[in-house]
Amino acid sequence: MRVYTADVDVIQADARQVHFFFKPADESHIFLLEELEFQQAHFICDVALADQILLHHQPSADVHVYVYVKNQELLITKEWDGLSHFHDQPHFYSFTMTNHHHLVSLRQVGLTRVVLIDQQNTVIHQIDDVATGEKSLVEIPYELGFTSTFFRFTTIAVARYQDYHLVATYDLFRKVITIEKILFSIERFSETLVLTLTSKNELTLKNIETGVKTVVNLARIPRNQGRKVLLLDDVKSEKKRHVLAIFKEDATRFFIYTKSDGIYIGKNNPFKVTGHQVNLKMVSGFRNVYFVGRSTHYAYQAAGKYETLYLKDEQHQVTTFKRPFKNLPLLRRYGYYKVPLSRLFRDDQIHTNLFVGDKKAVVHNFKRRFGDKKAKTLLRKKVGEQLLVIRTTLGGNLTVTRIPFAPEYTLWNRLKISAAYVAAKFSRKDALPTNLYFEKKSETAAESGFRVFERVMELAPKTSRNYFILSEKSPEFSKLKERFGKALIAKYSFRHYLAIFQANYFISSELSNHVLNDRLYIDHLRQKLMDVPLVFLQHGIMFAKPVDNPMAFGFHKDKNLYTMYKSVISSQLEAKEFYKMGYVKEDLIQTGLATLDFATLDPGADKIAYMPTYRYWEEGLIYKGDIEQTTYYKSLIQVIQAFEKAGLLDRLLLVPHNKFSTFIKENMPAYESIISDNPSVALKQSVVFITDYSSAIYDAIFRGAYPIFYWEEKEMLIEQYKAIPPVNENNAPGPIAYDAEQLVELAKHAISREYELEQNYKDRYKAINAFDDRKNTERILAFLQQDNIL
Repeated sequence: MRVYTADVDVIQADARQVHFFFKPADESHIFLLEELEFQQAHFICDVALADQILLHHQPSADVHVYVYVKNQELLITKEWDGLSHFHDQPHFYSFTMTNHHHLVSLRQVGLTRVVLIDQQNTVIHQIDDVATGEKSLVEIPYELGFTSTFFRFTTIAVARYQDYHLVATYDLFRKVITIEKILFSIERFSETLVLTLTSKNELTLKNIETGVKTVVNLARIPRNQGRKVLLLDDVKSEKKRHVLAIFKEDATRFFIYTKSDGIYIGKNNPFKVTGHQVNLKMVSGFRNVYFVGRSTHYAYQAAGKYETLYLKDEQHQVTTFKRPFKNLPLLRRYGYYKVPLSRLFRDDQIHTNLFVGDKKAVVHNFKRRFGDKKAKTLLRKKVGEQLLVIRTTLGGNLTVTRIPFAPEYTLWNRLKISAAYVAAKFSRKDALPTNLYFEKKSETAAESGFRVFERVMELAPKTSRNYFILSEKSPEFSKLKERFGKALIAKYSFRHYLAIFQANYFISSELSNHVLNDRLYIDHLRQKLMDVPLVFLQHGIMFAKPVDNPMAFGFHKDKNLYTMYKSVISSQLEAKEFYKMGYVKEDLIQTGLATLDFATLDPGADKIAYMPTYRYWEEGLIYKGDIEQTTYYKSLIQVIQAFEKAGLLDRLLLVPHNKFSTFIKENMPAYESIISDNPSVALKQSVVFITDYSSAIYDAIFRGAYPIFYWEEKEMLIEQYKAIPPVNENNAPGPIAYDAEQLVELAKHAISREYELEQNYKDRYKAINAFDDRKNTERILAFLQQDNIL
C-alpha cells in the first residue's frame, strides 16, 4: 500500500477491504474489494483537488486498487495487472506518448502505470503510480545499438499527463536508459505562448500568433539574472504585460516576463523578476491590522500590477494595496494594506503563509521589508479562545499562526515576563549558576526531571541554584511546596519567568519549551528557551517506534530548535537510534533513566495490561467521533473479547488513549472497570504488559512484569510509520503474538511461570537497558558534578 498525500489517512487496507479517512471532506469510506467492479470508476464525492493518485493498494500480485482524483471527483477503481489492460473512459487518465525510437517505447497500462517495452512487447521496466507528487528515477542497463550520435544523451520517449511527465533518456557512453518522473506545472498561463516540456530540462516555447518557436535549457538559467529567450516583437499582443507565465519544474519555479528589450526567463527569484521594493510598518487595530508604507515593483511593466494579498493560495484573497496618493508622483509608491482579522481564519491549519500577486495568481511571498528580522513576532491577538499570531519566518516572509490561547499571553503575565527580563539583566554577575528542572508543560512531578531534582536537593550543592517548576494546579504542589520551600517555583509566577532568564541549564525529561508550553510566540522568552543548554533525561527508552518516521523528524539534531547539551541513554543499542538522528557519541551520556530507579510493582499487583501505541493517522476519525471505525478501537475490542472468552477479563487492564477511555466508559459501561486512564498507575498494577510499539514495555520489564509484543497488525503499522521500528523478532525482549488467540495463550504462559521471564529475553532486555542496579540517578548526578553543572 502506498499513500501519496496528507489528505488521506488509511485506517485499514487488506485483501478484503480499503478503509480510509478523507480529510478535505471530513469523511471516512469503507469499500469491500469484492464489490468493486474491475475497470470501473466508482464515484465517492466531489473534491477541489487536482488530478492525482491519492492511494495505491495492491491486495494481490495481479490486482491494483486506486483512490484518485479526476476532474474534481474522488474515485476508486480496481484493475487487473498486465499489458493488455488500458482504460479509455472519461474517468480514467489518458497519457500522451511521444516515442522517438523504434526499438523501445513507452506505453500506458492501467490507470497510471507506464511500461518501457521493446519491439516484442517485452516489458523492460514498469513505473507504477505516475500521477503522484513523488519523484522517481531509475537507471536500466540496456544496449540500444547506437554507434554514433552528436550528443551523449538522447531523449527516446516522453509520457505526459497534465503535470506528470516521464522522460526516458539514453546515455550513449554508459549504455543506460534513465527514466525520470518530472513534475511540470503551469501556474499562470500566457495568452499567446505555449509551453511544452520536451525532455529533461528542455522547454519549448511557441507563439501561437506568429509561429515563432524556441527551445530553452532550463538547467542553464542563472538564478539571479534572467536569460533572454525571445524578442519583444515575437509577442506583440503582450508587450504591456509583465509576467506572462509562471511554471514549475519539480521544486524550481520559473517566470517568463517582459523587459524593454525582450522576453526573459528567470528562476526562483520573484523579487528580482518584479523589482520589488518594500518598507512597511504594521499597525494593529481592533478588528483589522494595517501594513502602511512603501510597496513598489520597479520592473518593466510591473508598476501597480501586484497589489493583491493572499492567504495560502489564489482561493483565499484577503485584501488589496490602497494608494491614496497614486496621482502624486512623489507619493504614489506609498499606501497600505487593511487586513481584516476575520479573513485570516480560513481553515484548521496552524501556520499559513501570506502571499502577494495580481488578481489572477500568487507571484511572491509577502514581506514587510527586506532584511527583516527572522522569526520575529509582529502581532499577538486573542480572538475568541484562540491566539492569532502574525510573524516572520526564518526566510523573513510573513505568516499567520493560530494556537489555543494560553495564560502566558495575558497582559499580567506579559508584564511579569518583561519585568523578569529586565531584572535578569541586573542580576549579580557573581551569582551562582541556575539549573531548572521540569516535566511536561511543568504540570507534573513524577518522571526523571523530578527524580533528579529530588536527589540534587538531598545533595544540597553549594555551587549552583536548583529549582523545580510546577503548576499550582498540580495535586502534588502543596505537599512539595512544604518539602522544598523556595526551591519549588510556581508556573506562571514572576519567579518562574525570572528563573528562565537566569537559567544556565535546563534538566528535564522533555524538550526545553515544556518549561512553559509546547508553542511560544514571545520572542525574547522563546530565544532564551532555545539558547539554554538542555540535559535531556528522556521519559522512555528510545527503542520502540522508529526514529526516522516523519512524526519524529523534529527531534533530529539538524532540525531540533533547542540546544541539546546531552541526552541520557540506557545502552549502546539505544545510542544507535540517536546516531540515526544525527547525534554523535559526545552528545550522549549512558546512565539509564532516573525514573526507573523508583519503578516498582504494587503489592498484590495482578493485572494484564494492554497498551497499544497511539495511531496518529486515525485522528480524523477520532475527532469526528467515529471511534468505532478505528483499528485502535477494533484492536481493543478484539483483545477484550479474547480475554473474556478465556475467562481472564477480570485480570485485563486496558490502557488506551484518553479519548478511547472516555468512549468505552460512556458507551460500554460493562467494561468501565477494566479501563485505566493513567499509564503510570497501570504500570504499577500489571504483572503482564502487552503492547505493539510502546516504549513503556521496557519500564514494565524493569518492574518485573512479563512482556508480550502483540504484532497482529505489524505490517500495517510499519507502513503507517513509513519506517521500520528498531525492535523486531530478533531482538524483542519478550515473546510475540500474531493474533488474539496466541496473545491469550502467551498470557496464560506468563501466569504459569509466575511472570518469570525466560533467560534469552532477559539477555535481550539487558542489551536495550544495560542498568538494573537502581543507581541511574546517581550516575546522572555524577555527570552533572563532573561537568560543573551542579
